[in-house]
Amino acid sequence: MASARVDQSMTGPASGVDAGGDIAEQVRRGMRGIARLEGVSAAIGGGVARSGEKLVLSELLEMRTCLLLGSVIRPGIGLGGMALQRRRPVVVDNYVESTGITHHFDSAVIADNLTGAVAIPLQVRGTIRAVLYGATRDGSPWGERTVDAATSMVRNLANEIALEEEVQRRVRLHLWQRETEPAACPDVDELAEVRAELASIADSITDAGTRSRLVALSDRLVVGGEADGGAHARLSPRESEVLRQVAMGRTNSEIADSLGVLPTTVKTHLKNTMRKLGARNRMETVSVARNTGLLR
Repeated sequence: MASARVDQSMTGPASGVDAGGDIAEQVRRGMRGIARLEGVSAAIGGGVARSGEKLVLSELLEMRTCLLLGSVIRPGIGLGGMALQRRRPVVVDNYVESTGITHHFDSAVIADNLTGAVAIPLQVRGTIRAVLYGATRDGSPWGERTVDAATSMVRNLANEIALEEEVQRRVRLHLWQRETEPAACPDVDELAEVRAELASIADSITDAGTRSRLVALSDRLVVGGEADGGAHARLSPRESEVLRQVAMGRTNSEIADSLGVLPTTVKTHLKNTMRKLGARNRMETVSVARNTGLLR
């Protein structure tokens, strides 16, 4: 995504923004990341209406005043409006003297002693959900490295949001099918594979809150037939293969390499197997499996 050069956290209502109930938390997540970058003094953010016609600044981090809180910004207006209009990051080294942006918010910028700033649109599946800003106070120009780091951070956040929403969509669809079309629901083996995949996806997510939500969604996919079964336990083909390799003394990493999956996926399959067999560790799992005929 190319860019164009032209003390505490405060939160306000995202008035008029209908981009979703989680937008404030998504904005805060991005702002915290930007604020940690070297040379960045403050961060600002807000959600964009689904129509794309306005941005409302609802979050401030390390700002000295709250003059910008609640500001409504239209496309093309100010730095954020320019980023919203161009759909890419926009950078200014001297906000007040820049000739590439309008100056509707100069008084607030001056009052907070801000000098340069970058505004980055948060785009999820092609839709701008929010605009995140990083700001400086020391007058130093924005280096390409810092702008790239901030842009990459926002892009990663957008990918995580898209992934989480897709997982939620699939889980909701499954739960709806389970209630309305029992015959159309995937069987226990398929669900076990889905849960393992979800666990693997969760392990790749950097945000702890998102990761825990994905794990919780995974846990909702437990259905009858997956509970502790002992002699009546039923393992999926992948669980059986993992168990066979565990019995051979292989580590999770070695099993993952042989199956072409992540070690976390192997760990999830083994955890599911242990739960089904009522076992407490790898050795006991292998022992129970042999005693019940699941492993020969």
